[in-house]
Amino acid sequence: LKSSDERASSWRAKSIAKFNLQPVPGKKGLVNAGSEEAWKRYYKYRSEKEKDDARKSDSGSDYYDSDGNSISGDGEDNDEKEDLQTMIWKWTEWGMEEIVKSAMVDGCEWQWTPQQLVVAWEDPGKVRSADYNCYVWSPYAIPHAIKLSHSWCGKIRWDSYELATDWNYMLLDFEEEEVGGEFTELCSNNYDKIKTSHLNKATCNKLRKFLYGANTKQSKEITCSDKDFWLLIFGSMGSTDKDLMEDAKDCSLGYSWCPWKQNEMKEMLFNEKAPANDDPNGEPPTTLDRYNPRWCSWLRYRILEVTDSLGPISKHYQPPAAKKPGPSSRRSSTFGSDDSVGFGCGYGSDDYGDY
Repeated sequence: LKSSDERASSWRAKSIAKFNLQPVPGKKGLVNAGSEEAWKRYYKYRSEKEKDDARKSDSGSDYYDSDGNSISGDGEDNDEKEDLQTMIWKWTEWGMEEIVKSAMVDGCEWQWTPQQLVVAWEDPGKVRSADYNCYVWSPYAIPHAIKLSHSWCGKIRWDSYELATDWNYMLLDFEEEEVGGEFTELCSNNYDKIKTSHLNKATCNKLRKFLYGANTKQSKEITCSDKDFWLLIFGSMGSTDKDLMEDAKDCSLGYSWCPWKQNEMKEMLFNEKAPANDDPNGEPPTTLDRYNPRWCSWLRYRILEVTDSLGPISKHYQPPAAKKPGPSSRRSSTFGSDDSVGFGCGYGSDDYGDY
């Protein structure tokens, strides 16, 4: 048996102390405590990744123009540097801090390490592409992490758009000598083709068990709900918008259903007394002409659907109309007469409650 001094200097003990890891809830033995080699790999790997934490002012980030040339941040490049810093702030602080505050149960941390944000610019102030990467670590003494990656590439105009975006994950088990592997796609929207088959309950259970050691009701009561878990996962990848309609700098994520643009739908929702904010416990509408029922993006709908959280409006969600295949999948999509499709759905109504 190891002495107390030897145990105190173990890689597991070092990791627990440095990263503020908590004891695994529940009965002992239900989750493997991890070998010394696993904790050694974990400690060194995490320490290295945290050097590039995007929240650190000295970590730096890569940013390029549309030709792939490095932007120094000096002189004419200063605007791009400020735009990048704003994107990082909206992602890592303004956006995620609010999500974590509302999602996580008190006493349980969302431990994550956002990495350097890589951006290419089309025009001053307009993003051509952005790559978000981060690591989410178990808050418990479990040598596991999830690597997350989200890419956005597009050109958005008032009458047309080009869009290719996806969200991916990779499980990191530090018991393995070769940590990592291939990414698994969660969902994507590539030039009007939306894929969500891997964004489901089974994936949620898998990720939760890997991160927390369990996906039971008791585990959710001391961490977060399934819905909030997905909001944390996507927020960690830069998608912190509460409507899940766009990333920072007006980078649209694609189709959103706007029920207030359809008179028949609007009247039906009004007659059903569906609160404008899609909250089942919200205030019912009082006047039709001031009623603007909440829009619903394809991504928000999918998260609500797979977590049994659809509201009185979102349960009526209508997907985008099928488009005839063009000569190329990499095409621009132009809005026609279907008012349910929109990227800039604005609203303004006294009947639109807070959420």
